[in-house]
Amino acid sequence: MAPDTLPRRALADEVVAAAAAREADPAFPAARLARIRAAAARLAASEYRPDDLRHAALLLERQATLDLQVPTASRVPGVSQVKRVLKALMIWYLRFLGHQITAFGQATARFGVTVANRVDAVEADVADLEARVARLEAERE
Repeated sequence: MAPDTLPRRALADEVVAAAAAREADPAFPAARLARIRAAAARLAASEYRPDDLRHAALLLERQATLDLQVPTASRVPGVSQVKRVLKALMIWYLRFLGHQITAFGQATARFGVTVANRVDAVEADVADLEARVARLEAERE
């Protein structure tokens, strides 16, 4: 097998430096990138056991936020302008609904975490009681 002749480390350093330089540019769309990264994090694949109540509640919390930035791009001439006008006319209503739905989702997630905490406590108590019963039965014999 031929030795690796690519300067991988130097190339990686160059990419990191170029990215940092672009982010430092005042014209860089930092807010848009932050929204994209947040959406990607929310939609990222997540592995968990089906019976993992705590993870399910945390996943619900991660999914509970609505993105109110409605896309307005279109390839059809004029449609993009219409979408922007509709967005401007409806944004107050979308924010109102979005905040309510987000608050409901977050409250539901908090409830799920609380239930998970209580289930964990009950399971610990049951394990303790089972150990005590086993010890008492062993002493009785």
